[in-house]
Amino acid sequence: MPVDPLLQTLRDVTNFLRSQRLGYALIGGLATAVRGEPRSTLDVDLLVNCDVQRCLELIGGLDGSAFRPLFPGVHEVVQTAFILPLVHRQTSVKVDLALGLTGFEQNAIRNATPVSFEDNTVAVVSAEDLILMKTLAARPRDIDDVAKIVVRQGDALNWDYILTTAAALEQAIGQDLVAPLERLRGDQ
Repeated sequence: MPVDPLLQTLRDVTNFLRSQRLGYALIGGLATAVRGEPRSTLDVDLLVNCDVQRCLELIGGLDGSAFRPLFPGVHEVVQTAFILPLVHRQTSVKVDLALGLTGFEQNAIRNATPVSFEDNTVAVVSAEDLILMKTLAARPRDIDDVAKIVVRQGDALNWDYILTTAAALEQAIGQDLVAPLERLRGDQ
């Protein structure tokens, strides 16, 4: 039976990160499918416990791995956008490794829980942290994802954690996060 390219890429990237002794959490569309409703996605997004220097070293270690940089000059993207875009050599599936540089991101990696994807166990960001990340991103698809996660998780959500963390993030970055989350909570 053929292997799903997305799952093969997920298996290979998590094995690669484990071999590099880097903590991670699955985020993005695949995490949304686990914590909310299944939806289509074409890539694998991970938050990685990695600083810029260590990430630049990872690029040098990609030869012989299942991955290559998505494009030339990826070093600059790592240093300015704090993300390492890769592509799986065999499946051509794109992988984004977001550097977990903030306390919130590092905490999200620690809060991740193991989820089985066929023959692979993957650390997946918690529903609460995924809600916060998607509220921060605030794109229409992210807002829709948040609503679906809230419905799916229901009473299992730790709203105290969500609202306390949102208030701290709101103060740090000046983006209104608490009010939309309170409205969403009230709708439930």
